Amino acid sequence: MSTTLPVLGACPLDCPDTCSWVVTVRDGEAVGLRGNRDHPYTRGALCVKVNRYLEQVRSPERILHPLKRVGPKGSGRFERISLDQALSEIAAKLTAIVEEHGGEAIWPYQGTGTLGYVQGESGQAGRRFWNALGASRHDLNICARAGNEGLRYVNGTPGGMDPETFALSRLILLWGTNTLTSGHHLWKFIQDARAGGAYVVAIDPIRTRTADQADEHLPIRPGTDAALALGLLHVVLEEGAEDREYIERHTTGWDEFEAEIRKYPPSLVAEITGLPEERIRALGVRLAHTRPTGIRATMGIQRHAGGGAAMRVIACIPGVTGDWRHPGGGVAYSTSAYAPTGPDPRDDLLPHPCVLYT
Repeated sequence: MSTTLPVLGACPLDCPDTCSWVVTVRDGEAVGLRGNRDHPYTRGALCVKVNRYLEQVRSPERILHPLKRVGPKGSGRFERISLDQALSEIAAKLTAIVEEHGGEAIWPYQGTGTLGYVQGESGQAGRRFWNALGASRHDLNICARAGNEGLRYVNGTPGGMDPETFALSRLILLWGTNTLTSGHHLWKFIQDARAGGAYVVAIDPIRTRTADQADEHLPIRPGTDAALALGLLHVVLEEGAEDREYIERHTTGWDEFEAEIRKYPPSLVAEITGLPEERIRALGVRLAHTRPTGIRATMGIQRHAGGGAAMRVIACIPGVTGDWRHPGGGVAYSTSAYAPTGPDPRDDLLPHPCVLYT
C-alpha cells in the first residue's frame, strides 16, 4: 500500500531567507517540493535555485564519484578514483605541509553553501578539522566580513532591523541589492509597505529588475556609496532633521562625525558618485522628513576597496535620523547574528595555544 506524507524542512543554501519548505514523500522517495505556505517569511514561494532541487539531485550530470585531474588546468581531463584514494592523497598532501612548514601554512577558507551552520563556517565539521591540523586561525569566510566589521564598529553587531518590519517602513532604500532576484521574499514586505504609501529607492549602478520596479533608481558610480551616504546626511543636517535627543542618548563620537559629514555637500558628492546634485538633494530631503526609513544593503557594496567603511557610514544613517526608534526603521544587512549556533570548535585539539586575531 502506497503512503504519501509531507515532511517539513529548511533550505540549506547560504541565503538570509532561510526558507521553510515542504517535501512530499511517497514510499520513502521525495516526489515534490514547495515553499511552506504557513511560514511567515517564505509564504509558499521558493527561489529559482531551489524550485528544481529534486531534478538537480537526480540529474545524470551530477558528479557521483571522486575525480582526479590528469591534465593541465582547463583541459577538462579527469579520471575516476576511489573515495579511499582521494582521501589518502588529500591527507598525504596536508600532512606533508604540516611536517615541512607547520600547520599554520594551511590557510582555511570555507562558507556555509549547502553545508548549513552545523557543518559550515563555524560548525564542528570545519573548525574541529582545522584545529586538529593546527591550521591558521582567522575569519574563515570573506563573503560578508568587511560589511560585518563596518556594522560592528557602529552597532556592535552585524544584526540589524528585522526584515519583516520593512512592511512598516515609509521610505525604503534598497542599497546595492537586487531584491527581486537575490532575496525575493523580502519584496512581499516591501509591497505591503507600498500599499501603505512607502516610497522605494534602488541605489545600484545597474538597472536591475528591482530598480525597474522601484519608484526611483539612482545609478551610482561603483565604489562611491560612502560618499552618497555622507551627502544624504549633509542634507539631513541642512534641514535640521537630525534627531538630537537620540544622538545624545544613544551614540558616541557625534561631534567628530558631524564634522566629517559637513565635508560632503551634495555638489561634491555629485562629482564623486556621478549622480545629479538635485537628485541627491531631493533624496536627502525625503530621508530627513520620512520616518521610519528602512535600508536594505547587501554584500556587493563591501566587495571592493573601502567597502567595509561604506557599510559603516550607511549604518550610521539611522543613528543620525533616529530611525532605530521605530519598527520599520534601521538597516538590514546580514541576519546571521540573529540566531548564533554556538558550536563547540574543540579548541583543545589545537597542537599549541594560539590567539585568534580579527
